[in-house]
Amino acid sequence: MVHQFFYPKTIAIIGATSDPKKFGNAVSANLVEDKELQAEIFPVNPKATEIFGLKCYESVLEIEKEIDLAIILVPSKAVPLVVDQCIEKNVKRVIIISAGFGEINDEGKKIEQEMKRKSLEVGMRLIGPNCVGIQNIGIGMNASFVQKPSKGNVSMVTQSGSFGAAILYEMVGQGLGFTKFANLGNMIDLNLTDLLEYFISDEDSKVVCVYLENVVNGRAFYNKLVEVSAKKPTVVLKGGRTAAGMKSASSHTGSIATDYNSLKAAVKQAGATLCESLGDYIAAIKAFSFLPEPKGGRIGVLTNSGGSAVLFSDHSEEMGLELVDFTEDFKKKINPHVIPLVKKVNPLDMIAGANGEGYYQVTKAMLEDPNIDIVVPCCVIPTFLEMKPDEHYKGVIKAWNETGRKKPIFPIFMSGSLLDTIKEFAEKEKTPIFLSPKEAAFAVKVLYERMKNYSK
Repeated sequence: MVHQFFYPKTIAIIGATSDPKKFGNAVSANLVEDKELQAEIFPVNPKATEIFGLKCYESVLEIEKEIDLAIILVPSKAVPLVVDQCIEKNVKRVIIISAGFGEINDEGKKIEQEMKRKSLEVGMRLIGPNCVGIQNIGIGMNASFVQKPSKGNVSMVTQSGSFGAAILYEMVGQGLGFTKFANLGNMIDLNLTDLLEYFISDEDSKVVCVYLENVVNGRAFYNKLVEVSAKKPTVVLKGGRTAAGMKSASSHTGSIATDYNSLKAAVKQAGATLCESLGDYIAAIKAFSFLPEPKGGRIGVLTNSGGSAVLFSDHSEEMGLELVDFTEDFKKKINPHVIPLVKKVNPLDMIAGANGEGYYQVTKAMLEDPNIDIVVPCCVIPTFLEMKPDEHYKGVIKAWNETGRKKPIFPIFMSGSLLDTIKEFAEKEKTPIFLSPKEAAFAVKVLYERMKNYSK
């Protein structure tokens, strides 16, 4: 059912336009201008003969070929008629991006239910209304009015369109790539449970993340969450935790927000990772997307900034994590790579003068040490001693690559705009950057917890 939304051979854009001031333009341009797209596009607009160099049709009924997917972008008052035309055309999948329905008033809800009733009678399935659309990065399909991210292994389903886009942009800014993205809007037909069911069998979706405000059929959602979490790391962020948030969520999609405490218990019992902030959400997804599961919970920390290691240690203890004592063999191994002033204790403060070669050697020693399961290299990028701003991160990744990426690493690099010097390298190498000790500690925690819960 859901598969056909993400893999259409023919797409009709109903409400396509060359006017850059209209949503129909953004969706049309995103689809037409992507050279990777493996689908045929048919613009529909009775006021145009050609859009982006493609023949434009007066209605979907005039298109000679069968249409797998129709995207509706017309004003809300015209949507029911267009849905009827899609039914007549025997379109199987429809995305209604247009807003102005159940999120507005009860009359809008009645119109939604009538469109749903007619569609389901003939087997036509709907996403929306009031949504930004969907993306399948693997085939170059951006059937939405938001930017397309780079290719990766994360699939996200979100109830909030604009906030979902903001999450997507933030993740992209931190090097996370995507395979699928879907905003479901008012969910008059397809809901979160349907997308979770699809992601279970979708081989490209290695990590599943959800932003939700309300749940349709809580028992079905819980059962599917159990199923997907057992197979793939699944991360959930809930909007509407407080009374004010629930009220806002209810007005947002025209539905009643789900009680947070009930959902919190259900998500944890299902084995998914529940996050209570955007920062935690992205940290968890980074951990699952980039890193292997650890064999245990023994952490080794190296740093050129004592403060960052102290903060990481504080957060680690608060989260029930363990910094291991270094063995005598490890101390001997790193001895040539640290100055005599360095105390060989965990966290290992290599002092501000530590260079990229030192980071490489010590990180590699930790990765090769059977007494250490998780390695956390902390660094405040130096601007002195003629050190290059990217040498420490490159040293860490060189060590990780040479040891086969068998253990997880959590590089904490904190230096504002100086991070720009390593972001391109990190994206190319498909490696993470954690921006604070707290973020890294949370990421360690969720990866370790998944290992304990699901490793055989």
